[in-house]
Amino acid sequence: MKRLPAQVTCYRCGILALVLLVTGCAVDNQKEVAQYRAVLDHNRLPATQPVPENEVLTLPAAMALANENNEQLLRSGEDYVQALINKNRAVANFLPTVSFQPSYSIIDNSSGAGNVLSGSSGTSTGSGGSSSFKKVGNTLQRVQAPVVGSINLFRGGGDTANLRASEQIIKQRRYLLLDLQATVLLNVAQTYYQILRSERSVSVLQDSLRLQEARLHDVEVQFKSGLASNLTLSQTRSQLASTHVQLTQALSDARNGRSTLAQLMGWHDVPNSLADTLPVPQSSPLEPEFESIALANRQDVLAAAHELEAAKYNVKVAVAQYYPSVDLNLQALLYATNYSDTSKWSAVLSANLPIFSAGVIEADVRTAWSQLRQAALDQSAAIKQAIHDVQTAYENLATSDQSVRDLSDELHESQEQYRLAVQGFRSGLTTNLDVLVAQNQMLSAQLDLSSEQFDRTVFYLDLIRATGKLVASVDQFVPATQPTTAPATTRPTHLTTTRPTIHE
Repeated sequence: MKRLPAQVTCYRCGILALVLLVTGCAVDNQKEVAQYRAVLDHNRLPATQPVPENEVLTLPAAMALANENNEQLLRSGEDYVQALINKNRAVANFLPTVSFQPSYSIIDNSSGAGNVLSGSSGTSTGSGGSSSFKKVGNTLQRVQAPVVGSINLFRGGGDTANLRASEQIIKQRRYLLLDLQATVLLNVAQTYYQILRSERSVSVLQDSLRLQEARLHDVEVQFKSGLASNLTLSQTRSQLASTHVQLTQALSDARNGRSTLAQLMGWHDVPNSLADTLPVPQSSPLEPEFESIALANRQDVLAAAHELEAAKYNVKVAVAQYYPSVDLNLQALLYATNYSDTSKWSAVLSANLPIFSAGVIEADVRTAWSQLRQAALDQSAAIKQAIHDVQTAYENLATSDQSVRDLSDELHESQEQYRLAVQGFRSGLTTNLDVLVAQNQMLSAQLDLSSEQFDRTVFYLDLIRATGKLVASVDQFVPATQPTTAPATTRPTHLTTTRPTIHE
């Protein structure tokens, strides 16, 4: 059989190597993303579905949309993917590497260099000896296409420790991803209830405005009839203007809250009505029970524990540099210019024992120990932070419970005072100022109670988040029957604005 020219063989080998390189660089991005999506979606959040503008946007639906679209959360997911990749890199240290290394050599032979190259030793020509060259005119040429493989046989246990460290880092990144997920979902819940609080304030203020406008009309009629003084009319108008200022601020707060919620969910705007459907239990376990739950379930505490384990293995990786390493290298020729005069394969077993490294290994070991001490401090800080968060959230919830009861009593009394003040003014027993003061106290009590009720819900969510059980409790946010005492909050018409359309 006629052998192909060396140039054609090298060309085909080059094409093969290029195809293998391109194939190896192909990445399935959807598969990569699916790795961290499996972590984020392994919870009780509902599936993300389009929510028409005429339907209520529930809190779980808002959380699910944030879980799907929040860029900060997705970026943390990529950190998790990179940890998985680093484990593959650590596993690769145990596997052989194989490479195709074709070469073409040409040497000037015009001065008789071929006589030297054809000597008995021929060490300068590398594997295969000098006779592997072919004389072409005034040159010596050689084509070789070897496959080279190598594998490390022993690295002092450093590769094993590195693999174990990468496994711990994967767990750490997974818990950090879940911890960030809980933080993002809490931000969604806080913003959601801030909107409800602002829009409830809008509703209360609008009702108060209607009452004050009616009263102003009565005072104006009395003023024209000479039954009310100019001071009484001025005081009533001032009270109405003050309420308008409060309404304007409440409307602005609601608009800003909806903008923030849209950003968290990955929407352009949130035109839907919202609903307070989260049942807050009237009684709860004692604080020590919440602390125990937090230490067992808080994602940042668990992440710190795995960070500490990874740091321990990294110390072993650094110390392993003091031990000898053993490698095996193999080479086999697929093609050579002269097979008859060329060694078709070779094997080299090599060992390396570091004797002097100018303090580099010692520096690596000291750094690894320092990072281990840092990891221990991080774990201690995470535990203390978890306990502190539970204590703070528990105290806030308990205080809010009492405040809701007190404000309910205050609102009842202020409504009665206003009724008596209006009745007394009509009978001439009280002044207009008395009516305005009673009216202002009633409005203040209404706003305070409404705000405190929503604050109590947020404090309850804070407590759940502090225990690390926020995501697991999402299914509790939508009761089987919608409560009649907490209807959906319709977006006030004052909030409607013209916004540009976003095109895909």
